Amino acid sequence: MNLDELTLRIGYFRNLKNLSARELSLRLGKSPTYINQIESRNFNLSLPALFDIIDVLEISCAEFFADNYADYKQDKEIMDILNKLPSDRKASFIDLMRNTK
Repeated sequence: MNLDELTLRIGYFRNLKNLSARELSLRLGKSPTYINQIESRNFNLSLPALFDIIDVLEISCAEFFADNYADYKQDKEIMDILNKLPSDRKASFIDLMRNTK
């Protein structure tokens, strides 16, 4: 994942939480322009800083780095349900999904 994708994801999750860049910066204990600088790619983002941002946004690293991060919660819910099914019901589900094309 490159810096452009990281900054897009920060903006996506920040907006999802209805936080301005200024508010997120202040919650991180940084200057009011900190997140704007990161999202504008005018500031090098360290790994500890990224983890701090993820923590303040109250999301998991798995959610932030997921391939399909916009649908992560729904995908996770589906996987949790599937993981709880007994093997025979999983097989039935697979058959059902294959036949719905």
